Amino acid sequence: MAYISGFGFPSDVLFDMERASRVLSNKWFFVGTRGDVPAPRDFLTFEVLGDEFMLLHGSDGVIRCFVNRCAHQSARVLKQETGTCAASLVCPNHQWSYHLNSGALRAAPMMGRTFMESDVAERSRLTEISLREVAGMLFACLDHDADPTDMNEVGSIIGPYTDPFALEAGGYKLAHHHREVVPANWLMVMINNRECCHCRQNHRGLLDLFDPSSFNGATSAAYDTMMADGIGRWEALGRAWQEQAFTANDSVRVARYPLAESWKSITFDGEPASHKLIGGWDDYDASTLSMWFNPNAWVHFTSDHIATNWVLPIDGDSCTLYSSWIVHEDAVEGVDYDVGHLTEVWRVTNAEDVELCNSMTRGAQSSYYAPGPFAPDEQFCTQFCDWYMRHSD
Repeated sequence: MAYISGFGFPSDVLFDMERASRVLSNKWFFVGTRGDVPAPRDFLTFEVLGDEFMLLHGSDGVIRCFVNRCAHQSARVLKQETGTCAASLVCPNHQWSYHLNSGALRAAPMMGRTFMESDVAERSRLTEISLREVAGMLFACLDHDADPTDMNEVGSIIGPYTDPFALEAGGYKLAHHHREVVPANWLMVMINNRECCHCRQNHRGLLDLFDPSSFNGATSAAYDTMMADGIGRWEALGRAWQEQAFTANDSVRVARYPLAESWKSITFDGEPASHKLIGGWDDYDASTLSMWFNPNAWVHFTSDHIATNWVLPIDGDSCTLYSSWIVHEDAVEGVDYDVGHLTEVWRVTNAEDVELCNSMTRGAQSSYYAPGPFAPDEQFCTQFCDWYMRHSD
């Protein structure tokens, strides 16, 4: 079945992991922020289509991405999902160790000095893949020689919005992260994320905070009033707010949206998520600076925390959903923030979406499946599907 713009993906596209691999080898995908690995020796592992990788904050302050595989007998070097490693990376199998900043072999017990001076030892290093940091956000590409042009453009687009947060300069910490293997096709998860037409029936808690027009690019009288009030406030403070909806670059959408009146942060009760402000704010602002990155992520900046979400395929029927909550480095758990309160909105919302995406995936596995048309307010679903087809052919 051929793909038709304005409709969902045919099943042979949804479950084609070779096509997914082409996209992730040709295009940059989001894997975290400097706040996820804020200090030297901090790491975060992630899986893509059966291969495991590590984000590693080097002793030189540079964050790199290596394949999580020892050059000796291919054991995993890091077994935990996240944490802080020793001064060098040591494989738990035979204790081969690697330099944090280069991935070069540092020691190979029982191999002898002659081996360490050989060309084989020189080649026995951790495999590095391309990683770019843009405004403190980290993007990987499976092609080691990936073209940086796309990321340069993305940086110029989002810079006016993210500059006040100075995420790239540090000053943040990981308050909490949640990772789960979702029994759903990763493209179904992304399509679900790109619209909010399902929100009124499925995310009623979320709509206490937001008007659904925020996410759909639609409008209503109530939303227009909220937005006008917000624009006046943001312009007075010199905050960028104009929406960039995949126009300047087809990989990124960025916009600032109002929260409900009197709301201070993305929490169900409207109270602060953290008592330490970030982003240069002197007071809580009833807004979120939101970004959507093709092919796999969405990020929300508020005046007291940053929430990130990314999706990566494991196989055609399952994917990893990773969420993190980043706060000011001086914020103290139990004093300035409560993890349950900080994370509840996106934990609940993501769980509701996982149920929907599992149902959508099961439907797409049916012999009766046929792609359905998108509604006008699902315009960003069409944009995502067109983008994916364009960059995976």
